[in-house]
Amino acid sequence: AVDAIEGSVMVIAGPGTGKTQILASRIGKILLETDAQPQNILCLTFTDAGVVAMRERLIQFIGSDAYKVHLHTFHSFCHTVIQENLRHFNKRELQPLTDLERIQVLKQLIDQFPKNHPLKRYKGDVYYDIENLTSLFSAIKREGWEIEWLHQQIDRYIQEVIPETDGFYNKRERKKGNHQLTVKGKDEVERMEKLKSAIDCFPVYQSLLDQKHRYDFDDMIHWVIRLFETETDILLGYQEQFQYILVDEYQDTNHAQYQLVKELTGVEGDGFLLAELCVVGDADQS
Repeated sequence: AVDAIEGSVMVIAGPGTGKTQILASRIGKILLETDAQPQNILCLTFTDAGVVAMRERLIQFIGSDAYKVHLHTFHSFCHTVIQENLRHFNKRELQPLTDLERIQVLKQLIDQFPKNHPLKRYKGDVYYDIENLTSLFSAIKREGWEIEWLHQQIDRYIQEVIPETDGFYNKRERKKGNHQLTVKGKDEVERMEKLKSAIDCFPVYQSLLDQKHRYDFDDMIHWVIRLFETETDILLGYQEQFQYILVDEYQDTNHAQYQLVKELTGVEGDGFLLAELCVVGDADQS
């Protein structure tokens, strides 16, 4: 895997087998045997700790040039791209959303619910759904789900899946030909309707972020992908810069991260990648 510098390489191995060490060794090999400069190499990891660990290993291999190699988490790389191309986002001030600001925005969102909204609460903790909304909105962004598509999946679940699940229907009544939902089945339908209402809150949440000139960590990747899709010259600039791309813990990439890597590597007319791509991971840890 270290010696196969040219072409695409995927390394699948279990924990503790040296997958991250392979990436560091491979970067050293690239600099040793090709004309590539350290700044032509992009290595993406999932945590800041992973970046630090990779940097330390690289220092042992190549010395001070390790500081010139682009080592990033997916989010820090996208943040860099955004800051380098702020004028394309039509905003004079654009800053990442802090955890405190996210809570404030979600409270503002909940306060705006009309009286008959399914998620409106009048007793107990009125902001009970903040954590659920945070997870939902993050998943929508990470996987690139469209609102209309989500509604279609929920409607299909209600119409097709629930009727096929005996746990949601009265078995005795079904034998008579009557399709009566049990209490559990009715609760499940109600839960799905609440989920649809929560999904419909997503565009409002995004609008509130825009008003405050903020974006959250999941927005970063989508904005960069959209930039690459609409501004070909900018994408070509990054593709020309990064001749070698390496990804650690590849089994954990979500759809948006996969799409980002796909944009950066590019595909020529003959089907070959523009950049040499190496990914390491372990499917059993996915």
